[in-house]
Amino acid sequence: MTPTKSSRPFEEAARAIMYRWTAERDTWVSAEEIAEARAFLQTVGIATTELPDGRFALQGAESTVEASRLILVSLRHLYERRPRGS
Repeated sequence: MTPTKSSRPFEEAARAIMYRWTAERDTWVSAEEIAEARAFLQTVGIATTELPDGRFALQGAESTVEASRLILVSLRHLYERRPRGS
């Protein structure tokens, strides 16, 4: 399945996710956030595939990941791309 294009950039979703994960201590992610993360990863050259069991395969990875781990991978790539000092 190909990730769908979201109406908001992943950067906005990332802020909401980080707030929820740090303030509320809740690692739940919505289907829309997953789609946004997958679309973002696609833009940085990492293809993802949703598996029948709900996990995801990432291009170049040897193991599969749950949705929250997919978000963590996306956040890592997002923050690595930010200019230093931001």
